[in-house]
Amino acid sequence: MQWLKRILGGKPRSPDDDPDALIYYVRGHKCGAITRVRIHKHNELSLDDDGTLFVRKVVVDNRCYGRVEIVLRFDGAYHELSREITGGEFVTREAWLAQQASAQTNR
Repeated sequence: MQWLKRILGGKPRSPDDDPDALIYYVRGHKCGAITRVRIHKHNELSLDDDGTLFVRKVVVDNRCYGRVEIVLRFDGAYHELSREITGGEFVTREAWLAQQASAQTNR
């Protein structure tokens, strides 16, 4: 469908503009690789006993296969209530883009 929008002159969407996804970026402690994490709102979130939504995800980067575990909690409107991370840290989209640009120039 994206190709049809491009042909007809529609505005191209950023991958981070997905209305059904929550996007996070994590840097692993093992080698510092930053990974983009996509969480599908309707398929990956579970309902906890207290009525909040949560997801637990193990992220493996593609550089050194370092593992990072994240646990996120949300209210019913998908507003983040809490976050936990083991084996890494949350970073910004800009840090991820800088890593991507650096990888392209080093090829």
